[in-house]
Amino acid sequence: MSLDVARTTTETFRRATENGDVELAVSMMSEDVVLRSPLTDRGRFTGKADVRAVFEAAMGSFKDIRFHTDLGDDRKRALFYRGRVGRTAIEECSLVRLDEEGRIVELTMWIRPLPGIVAVMGALGPKIARGFGKPRMAVLLSVLIKPLQLMVGSGDKLAARVLKR
Repeated sequence: MSLDVARTTTETFRRATENGDVELAVSMMSEDVVLRSPLTDRGRFTGKADVRAVFEAAMGSFKDIRFHTDLGDDRKRALFYRGRVGRTAIEECSLVRLDEEGRIVELTMWIRPLPGIVAVMGALGPKIARGFGKPRMAVLLSVLIKPLQLMVGSGDKLAARVLKR
């Protein structure tokens, strides 16, 4: 595979993500694609159907996504974007691995800053649980995230005050 094919894949994937086009984003993936969550190392999403469900939840929650960096070679790319979840700013990095035909076979994602991670957890956790037919788990996640959101939000405000000079 050539570097041009890799760049075409990630360009299409980036455009789809920025426009909230789940079908176009998923069309860039292999049938057995693996998504490694930025929220937990205890599980992963395998196959287009599971990854589609995650992308539907994410694209319904993330706003103003704008990619700013795409770098790498013909088999591994690193994609970076900024956006928001609600009023909380996020920045995400995705390590994208491609097969010999230029399809995405693996996505490993990281999110910063901490309030952004917590906002993503609060927005996506319940949606993904409902999407996988676990409504009670969705309610439990919604309840459990509230104290964490309060603590992290308060800590972030205090950190900002400490850093002011």
